[in-house]
Amino acid sequence: METNRLIIFARQPKLGKVKTRLSVSIGKEETLKIYYELLTITRSVTSTLDVEKFVYWDHLTKDEPEDFAFGYPNKIQSNGDLGLKMEVAFQKEFQLGADKVVIIGTDCPFLTQEILLKAFDALDYSDFVLGPARDGGYYLLGMKEFSSFVFRSIPWSTKDVLSLTVDSIQKNNKTLTLLDELCDIDDIDDLQFWKG
Repeated sequence: METNRLIIFARQPKLGKVKTRLSVSIGKEETLKIYYELLTITRSVTSTLDVEKFVYWDHLTKDEPEDFAFGYPNKIQSNGDLGLKMEVAFQKEFQLGADKVVIIGTDCPFLTQEILLKAFDALDYSDFVLGPARDGGYYLLGMKEFSSFVFRSIPWSTKDVLSLTVDSIQKNNKTLTLLDELCDIDDIDDLQFWKG
């Protein structure tokens, strides 16, 4: 039986600690409300997905009550930049016996269960799957065997993340499936695109 795993990267919903680019425009309180909404959407979209799900939080402390519960096992992101955090998470899940691993964040309200199923299906015939984001990054990355090169030499949080990742996959003679382009919510323009 194939083991498919979904990693969800999330930040603890704390005032002033989430979506800092957005909070410049709408304030910390409003931004925190939006972040709770994004967490709720992510939980809803993933809840009935028939894969093993793990939430990798930016931090967890035992004496602190959880402000938001997905209902999935919790883990903690490693230290380092986004690339290193993702690399360590993927490596862990493959070491624990996963056949396919897909990672998402919590900032894409347009993500659907259908897209997630497509991502896992794509790994039947591709080495990698990527969900392009409108800002030049990606909202989803999946692979069927651990490969660290996709996390190296990438300038995170820039418009070049997707194109450089695609280049890296092609240079390593691996195959890739691209999903539909979606919008991540990072700033006021993204919020207006979402809320209209």
